[in-house]
Amino acid sequence: MSSTLSYFLLQILNALSFSALLMLAGLGLSLVLSLMNFINLTHGSFFLLGGYISVQWLASGAPWWLAFPAAFALCGLMGLLLDRFPFRQFYQRTHLMQVLLTYGLSVILADLMRWGFSADTLSPMLPQVLRGGVWIMGLPFPTYRLFLIVTGLTLALLFWFLLDRTLWGAAIRACVQDAQIVETLGLNSRRLFAIGMALAAGLAGLGGALGAGMLSVYPGLDEEILLLALLVVVIGGLNSVRGTLLCALILGFVTTFARVWVPAFANAATLAVMLGLLLCWPNGLSKSATRQV
Repeated sequence: MSSTLSYFLLQILNALSFSALLMLAGLGLSLVLSLMNFINLTHGSFFLLGGYISVQWLASGAPWWLAFPAAFALCGLMGLLLDRFPFRQFYQRTHLMQVLLTYGLSVILADLMRWGFSADTLSPMLPQVLRGGVWIMGLPFPTYRLFLIVTGLTLALLFWFLLDRTLWGAAIRACVQDAQIVETLGLNSRRLFAIGMALAAGLAGLGGALGAGMLSVYPGLDEEILLLALLVVVIGGLNSVRGTLLCALILGFVTTFARVWVPAFANAATLAVMLGLLLCWPNGLSKSATRQV
């Protein structure tokens, strides 16, 4: 009984570590898709780029703890550049045009990263302090995953507060509803959108940097993370950051335990559960309240 409980506890911790990554990726996509009303299929590319930056940084011998701010800053800068061109020209266009643009860019970015970082699976050289494991009820658990849980959940909650509980987050939502009214209040809607795009890209890159030590990085990871992030945002509820966090937890736990209990059908089981949630709550798990005047 004790060994079974220990094993179950370790799987819960594994699920929390994966959920933390989904939260960071989902929050960034939620900001762009829900609040900015822009379909950005290059979001997974930012996650993969952040992973590659982390691998290269940790291999360079530079201070290891700067790898994560570096991934956030560089991916945020890339998001800012893409916002200036070509994203800005497509904010007011149809979603189909946005899909065509961003999907094409994601293919280009994937090929560039494969050319620049190789097509092999790469794992970061973790610092000594994050290597090894700790004993939890008689079973070992990787130290890095504990670091990932604490860091990822803390950052996810911090950015949730920024997006959902600050005037800046309210200004972003107001820009989506009516940018002209916001402009009359003295706010620069284009600057707000640019900051939002940079923050979303930085969050994805930060998730990739943290996830490199757990998932490794390889071509195709961008597509896998993009699909999971879309599930998190859509099932969590558009315009609901709280729903995004909740769905990231659910998806992380479902995916982890599906791989343990039914490894041969893990993907099918995960998608079946997500489909069930979507059928039960077609408007999302936490639909934001709206009012009309």
